[in-house]
Amino acid sequence: MSYAASYALYNYSMVSPEVGPSVYDNIRLVRAFELGLDPKSSEAGFILTHIHMVQATGPLIEGATSLLATIENKPDDVPAAAAAFQTMLDAMVTIEAHMEQMWSHSLPKDYISYRTFIFGITNQSMFPNGVIYEGTRYGGSKPLYFRGESGANDSIIPLLDHIMEIPMPNNPLTEILRDFRSYRPKPHRDFLAWVMSKSAELGVRKYCSRATQSESASEPKDFILPTLYLKLLEHVRSFRWRHWLFAREYIIKRSSHPTATGGSPIVTWLPNQLFAVMELMQSVYAASGLKEAVESNAESQGEVKVVKDIMENVAIQNEKLDKEVKKYCSERGV
Repeated sequence: MSYAASYALYNYSMVSPEVGPSVYDNIRLVRAFELGLDPKSSEAGFILTHIHMVQATGPLIEGATSLLATIENKPDDVPAAAAAFQTMLDAMVTIEAHMEQMWSHSLPKDYISYRTFIFGITNQSMFPNGVIYEGTRYGGSKPLYFRGESGANDSIIPLLDHIMEIPMPNNPLTEILRDFRSYRPKPHRDFLAWVMSKSAELGVRKYCSRATQSESASEPKDFILPTLYLKLLEHVRSFRWRHWLFAREYIIKRSSHPTATGGSPIVTWLPNQLFAVMELMQSVYAASGLKEAVESNAESQGEVKVVKDIMENVAIQNEKLDKEVKKYCSERGV
């Protein structure tokens, strides 16, 4: 089941083409399983919400490519880099607002019914030996294993992972993350591979984690780039946190099955990436000098307060996530 080609990105039509897909009520599913052709059903809401999010990603790509071009060609042009960050931040505000509407578009109690149809073969107990596809060009006696349809096949967060060089732990859970790449359309894979390579070549994380100093040593340092970098990381954290809440409320609390729809471990896989983002945020906060600057600013106003609030929330949610993961692992004996 392909997230892009069959169930989500290429699976919509518009009631009024002139209105476009940016208006949620103007989009409809083409293919569905249970009640999905009813636009008010939970199945329709689940997929249409993904479509509504992705149609807002143009500025995200624009901002990412603009940031790379600025760092490569005009690294001293901090306003241009800041403008690229702002373009991505504005896009993520829209995308996350659409994502938040999942709660009203698709009810948690309904998800298990149509989830049955979008499971894959990989790591699923119902297909322990894979599936042999007889009579096809993949046929013969060799069993094949495919992952299920998953929002993890989307390219929104992988783009931000790559442009900001978010390091992931070297473990089997991260290997699953890499495996999902092969399920994306080839243009997506090619673009993401280029962004990852270019970001590493230019050192985006190092560039954005540094404070800039004015010509006068007596002037205070400017933390505009580390602040914008942390703000964008906060959107990645927020996005992944909301995804974790979806997994918790739609699946974990309603099923003891240990495997997610795409074939990853249901309790530990999303936290693997979420912990990595929060760890990077804490590292950048300290290494850039922002932490010291925030702690020395007693009034905590404006951008200083924004950064302080972000990092205080990171500390709280890091502790909360750790407790939740341990709780669900203990309950399931994993």
